[in-house]
Amino acid sequence: MVVGYQPRHDPSNSFLQTAITVEQVTGGRDTNPMWTSQVDSTSFRVALERSLDSAGLLASGRLNGYWLSAELLRLDQPMIGASLTVTASVRYRLVDMDTGARIYERVIERPYTAQFSDAFIGTERLKLANEGAIRVNIELLIDDLFALGN
Repeated sequence: MVVGYQPRHDPSNSFLQTAITVEQVTGGRDTNPMWTSQVDSTSFRVALERSLDSAGLLASGRLNGYWLSAELLRLDQPMIGASLTVTASVRYRLVDMDTGARIYERVIERPYTAQFSDAFIGTERLKLANEGAIRVNIELLIDDLFALGN
């Protein structure tokens, strides 16, 4: 679920460089082994923090900067299929710690398709589609944050 380094982004050109603290991540659900794969809030938070760190945006122990919250609104999943497309819908908010001003808010919906060739077993393919949907969602968030910060 982690977005790796993206050379198209240079954090040194952004006021958000090492300035974002992940405040709250909600909406995730634990996977029930008897049902379908899900994305839990803790895993989502870890992926978000690692992705922001990779992009040079995650704060490390700063007492000023910006709080980012993420709410997983929906994870639309198919029940069966050879190729499985999952769409993650996440509301992100970025708030200035000093003023409390909301400087960014957006619901991002992004699909990701795991192909039959990615995993023969359907439950594993669904897990890959879930992780991919979260990853492309976070990738678009990072694109937005760099656009905002330049």
